[in-house]
Amino acid sequence: MSDPLPDGVFIGLGHDDYFDQPRLGSSDLTTLHRDPASWWYGSKMNPLRPEREPTAEMDLGSAFHALLLEGESAYAKIAITRPRQYFDAKTGRWKPWNWNANICKEWLAAHDPDGTLIVLTEDEDAALRHMTDLILNHPELGEPMRGGLSEVSVFWTGIDGVQMRARFDKLLPRFVIDLKTIGGDAQGRTVKEQCLRLVAQRDMDVQRFLYFQARAAMAGLIEAGHLHGGNDHDRDWIAKASTIDDWRWCWIFFRRRDDKRVLAPVVQPILRSHFDITFDTGRRKVEVALQNYLAFRERFGEVP
Repeated sequence: MSDPLPDGVFIGLGHDDYFDQPRLGSSDLTTLHRDPASWWYGSKMNPLRPEREPTAEMDLGSAFHALLLEGESAYAKIAITRPRQYFDAKTGRWKPWNWNANICKEWLAAHDPDGTLIVLTEDEDAALRHMTDLILNHPELGEPMRGGLSEVSVFWTGIDGVQMRARFDKLLPRFVIDLKTIGGDAQGRTVKEQCLRLVAQRDMDVQRFLYFQARAAMAGLIEAGHLHGGNDHDRDWIAKASTIDDWRWCWIFFRRRDDKRVLAPVVQPILRSHFDITFDTGRRKVEVALQNYLAFRERFGEVP
């Protein structure tokens, strides 16, 4: 558990340091709106809360974010790619990778002794690299995705003293960009229709409104001297960007290629105006979520 961090804007804050903070983020608010009892059950307010293990899809998402947003060095720090085959000295043959084989266990012990890395197959690594290249070379998205700052974290205190957090995938002077996957629950005749339906199905408007609040809080936090991390260029850049009020929200939906199902990789940007309908629906959901949280806080106390 990381030490609690104060309100402020953080450049380059580690993934674990961000999520360890006892603050409400968009996932918390989404669950507090949909199913508040389940939020409490999984929160630190519940001393008997179950341990949560990351899923394979979550691991792939983390690896992809690192590669696309932070580059090769960040990717190498959290993920490794295992071989497709191993050589069986007893039979003198190459065999498909098998974690029950001693040589495969030895490989893992040598490459990930602490058991902290995401282990990818060669196909998964290729798919992530393919998608990264597709976005970075996209005629509309490539230039902005190569600019700005990635993984900027904002901590602030909202109404009734509720501690909040947000982490921008990509922050630009006139855009906030967030990456989303097109998964198996996507429905619709076209990719764009699938994406728009996913916004509603997954309550993405909650995050869209919360991140508006985060960006609105940035200028005051920076002016008060609460800007942490980054080099002089990054700090000067974000100080100027934080003063721009006329910016737009952009979801970038992506689907990794799936050779087994013969599905091509897809990139679909969804741009929203400053105060569109998702802003309003998100605001109303956040208001309900916060009321549910305040009821829990009154009954059980602050999140430790």
